[in-house]
Amino acid sequence: MAGVNRAYHALLRLLPAAIRSRFGRDMEEVFLMRLSEARSRMGRAWVWVRAAIDVAAVAVLEGWGIITTTMTRGGGGGMDGWMQDLRYAVRTLGRSPALSLLVAGTLALGVGASTATFSVVNGVMLKPLPYAEPDRLVAVWPEQNFNAAMVRELLAAAPALESVTGISGWGFTLTGEGEPLQVDGARVSPGHFRMLGVRPALGRDFTEEEGLPGSEAVAVISHGLWVRAFAADPSVIGRTIDLATNDFPRRTIVGVLPAEFRPVHGTPEVWIPLVLDPARGIAADSTWYVNDRVARLAPGATVELASEQVRAFARNVHALMDQAIEASTVEVAGVRRLRSELAGDLGRVLWVALGAVSLVLLIACANVANLLLARGEARQADLAVRAALGAGRERVVRLLLGESVLLGLIGGGLGIALSFALVRGAVRLAPSDFPRLGEIGVDGAVLAYGLVATAAATVLAGLVPAMRVSRPNAPASLGGSGRSASARRSSRLATTLVGAGVALAMVVVIGSGLMLRSLHSMTSEDPGLDGEGVLVLRPSPPEGRYPSGLAFHAYYDQVLERVRALPAVERASAIHLLPGTRDNWNFPTFIEGVDIVAGQVIPAVNFRVVWPEYFETVGVSVLQGRSLARTDDGSAELAVVVNQAFVERYWPAEDPLGRELRLFTTEAAPHRVVGVVQDMRQHGLAREPLPEMYFTHAQISWNMSFWIVARVRGDESPLARADALRAAVWSVDPDVPIGGVNELARVMDASAATTRFVTVVLGAFGALALLLSAVGVFGVTAYGVGRRIPEFGVRIALGASRGEVVRSALAGSVSAVTLGLSVGVLAASLSTDALAAALYEIEPSDPATFVGVAGVLLVVAVVAALVPAWRAGRVDPVRALRGE
Repeated sequence: MAGVNRAYHALLRLLPAAIRSRFGRDMEEVFLMRLSEARSRMGRAWVWVRAAIDVAAVAVLEGWGIITTTMTRGGGGGMDGWMQDLRYAVRTLGRSPALSLLVAGTLALGVGASTATFSVVNGVMLKPLPYAEPDRLVAVWPEQNFNAAMVRELLAAAPALESVTGISGWGFTLTGEGEPLQVDGARVSPGHFRMLGVRPALGRDFTEEEGLPGSEAVAVISHGLWVRAFAADPSVIGRTIDLATNDFPRRTIVGVLPAEFRPVHGTPEVWIPLVLDPARGIAADSTWYVNDRVARLAPGATVELASEQVRAFARNVHALMDQAIEASTVEVAGVRRLRSELAGDLGRVLWVALGAVSLVLLIACANVANLLLARGEARQADLAVRAALGAGRERVVRLLLGESVLLGLIGGGLGIALSFALVRGAVRLAPSDFPRLGEIGVDGAVLAYGLVATAAATVLAGLVPAMRVSRPNAPASLGGSGRSASARRSSRLATTLVGAGVALAMVVVIGSGLMLRSLHSMTSEDPGLDGEGVLVLRPSPPEGRYPSGLAFHAYYDQVLERVRALPAVERASAIHLLPGTRDNWNFPTFIEGVDIVAGQVIPAVNFRVVWPEYFETVGVSVLQGRSLARTDDGSAELAVVVNQAFVERYWPAEDPLGRELRLFTTEAAPHRVVGVVQDMRQHGLAREPLPEMYFTHAQISWNMSFWIVARVRGDESPLARADALRAAVWSVDPDVPIGGVNELARVMDASAATTRFVTVVLGAFGALALLLSAVGVFGVTAYGVGRRIPEFGVRIALGASRGEVVRSALAGSVSAVTLGLSVGVLAASLSTDALAAALYEIEPSDPATFVGVAGVLLVVAVVAALVPAWRAGRVDPVRALRGE
């Protein structure tokens, strides 16, 4: 028993010392008395739960200033009155634990789901970026690739920008530090880290001089790579590493970034300076790989002013070299807040998700209000006795609100605890390219939101029933008169709450239905290839070891020869940009029969390099002509294969075979079209096929890495053959890192990962809203049937059929549901436009979704109401009248 006393004393430590010294002994005596009366382990556990509720409630009320140690005794006021009310509330909840758990569980689901969703919205949309003065950071003209000279010239042309940094994603192979590592990297402007306000944890960042030709070759590495590859050695500063690049493969580490640093784009672990000759202008600069630009607004500058200046700069660049900059992108040139740009179209969908889960919380509140109303009406006589004995309405309201507060504390606490698990699950299930994934978590702002949601839900769910039940009609309640009128008023309120819940559920479920239909449309699209049974992997030979395109191709020739020799491999080939990814090369292309008027932009067509048998390996049909063959080598006529989208855009209703293409200039050697293949969704299931050209590796002698694609035999998963393929690759060169091992079908499927994740989240909200609506309809019908048992008994005794009784019991609920559906359809039609950016081949006002959801909700609601209504038809009139 001593251990129990110590544990309870520890619990009392949550109370202020003054409260504890005055009332602690009384509370302990009550606790020990309850504990001694408990007859089972479950009973003793419930005593501890009630004790924790007592302490938590007193602590919260004292913190809010509702109770103090100076409150007087007597009259139902003061500390004694509050303690009596709280004890009464705990006893009341203990007498109906099932109902109490149902109410607390309903609140927990609503609060937990809404808090978890807010944590995602907060991490992606609201939380400041982890850089200095993040509100001044903007993304510059994201629709257009830059070269390094454009980054330099932009700063001079746009005074509203204090600084600009260019970012170019890059891949490096780190050798000489144990097993070769393929690491993501970036080339950045020398002032990149200073502009972000980031100081290296070790060493320094880049100097401006290190962005000039002939400067020392340096690198900055991430904290993670420092730990993984260098065992967190503090003497790594000044150490030389080999990144296997053609330009200065040996680089000196000058800095290590802090562990908390988050890159602006991607997951780079190595940064090197973006080098530019100051004498080279925009037209002469060939570094068209600066994919992203981030700038800091000058003090006092606005986004609108900076956008105007960037647009003027874009017009000047277009006038200088109209072949490289399309007029359509000039008109959208400008800057956008970096936080919004990183979220992209997903930002609007996340706000929709938060709105949806807020509606779910409101449905939960409506259900809880109905449950509390039903319990309050059942206790009307008890409350009337209290009123007749002198308890004022304020005291009765306080009694009922006390129960709501306790239930809110339990439900809110469980909901916030649930939100931790939901957030962890969401982060684990979210795709790796989900924006700002590392920022998502439960922090102070999220906890504050959870507390506010709990308080709001408690007030919304408890106040209306408390005010309704505590109305001043004690004499009528005591005498039995007015019961029918009371029942009718309560029934109207209950059905109104049910109708509101159904309307809210309609909005949520329609949004979920639209996303589900959109995902189905997306995943039903023909990708244009057969990725089942195709294993992909990417060997990345170091450029320093293979300095020319011919050396690269000789390496891949040997790799493919070893892979094809494996018994499990049916076919094998290679492509330099894997389908299902967003990687893309496109080049100005002069197309036979397509006249280029002076000043008109030259068509930029997607460019792919493949090895022979690529189309056969991945199951792409050749529609006209032939595929690329081994005979299409350096000594043969230059050949190219185009896709159907290319033909439809540039040669509609014409025979494409034998036509010529020239890359970059009209003086380039022509490639003759030898075949047409079906369209592939190269950039993922959600993106329509674009015109594409496929060249053979033997006629494009550039330095580039390739993806190996191998179709394997048998029903076993292709990934089971991965070790054998790795061994074949390493048999050519054991120092080449291999990455991206996967099945091609999974790569294509992953292109819809973000859409699938958002759909799952909204689908879960829809299912929860559907469940809560069904519970609400069931509860109000059961409550109404219970109140009308005597009426049903009389009607059956007077000759009414049981079917008529069932229809009468159903009438109120079905009418409320029908009205709720009508209001819900109208509300959904006004709100679903917010989902337009996330929908694929589905309109926000899709009739099939609206009709289907309305039908499902109606069926669910009728089934939920039918169960208690069926019980009404089974009433025994004799027993019902005797009970009355």
